[in-house]
Amino acid sequence: MLNGDVKTRGLSGKSGAICSEIERRLIRGHYKFGDEILANDLVNEFGASRAPVMAALNFLRAEGYLIITPQVGCRVIAPSRQEIDDFFFIAGHVEGAMAALASERHTKHEIDLLRLTREKISVVTPVKGETISSTFVELVAEFHQQLHQMSHSKYEAERASRYWQMSEFFLFNGNMLQIDGGEGLAAADEQRAVIVDAIAERDGEKASKLMEAHVRGKPARAGVIGYQVKG
Repeated sequence: MLNGDVKTRGLSGKSGAICSEIERRLIRGHYKFGDEILANDLVNEFGASRAPVMAALNFLRAEGYLIITPQVGCRVIAPSRQEIDDFFFIAGHVEGAMAALASERHTKHEIDLLRLTREKISVVTPVKGETISSTFVELVAEFHQQLHQMSHSKYEAERASRYWQMSEFFLFNGNMLQIDGGEGLAAADEQRAVIVDAIAERDGEKASKLMEAHVRGKPARAGVIGYQVKG
């Protein structure tokens, strides 16, 4: 079954639809680090010829999700701890820049919506002993999507959204939905509240710094391989 939940850039038709579904699976942890993806299986599943399947896989290789080795096959990347650190270091700066732009350019309606989303996240943030829900994950993604839109910079918002999708890919491959809630997630919720306040006050420098730290702490909170989760 094809799913259009994930926005795919640069492909259309059958290739685009297949690519969107595979990317959705990558982001939500259906495929794990190092997993082999067999093109023939996808051909059979989607009832497509090999050409659109390979177009989709090659696109996702270019996006950084996959490694394709001629005469060998296709695998999901298996990043090292350092590579994950590096990614979230850059992602933190990207989200920080979006927070700074949002601080300068947001409307009252937009900040009210962002605050409402943060409040919804607070309601479903798991406490110790509770498992992270898909609702929690979807609301956190919505929070960042709203923040990107508040930048009122179309192309940079699209680039930031691509970083966010990749960050979800890293987090879900760390078994994000299988860890318990605890102090780390509660602290993250409070961080979001302070970030929203800084944006509302149009303090771009503060919002940027807070967001950078918030994003860089995500792998530890999500239990990504090689990290220790406190709480």
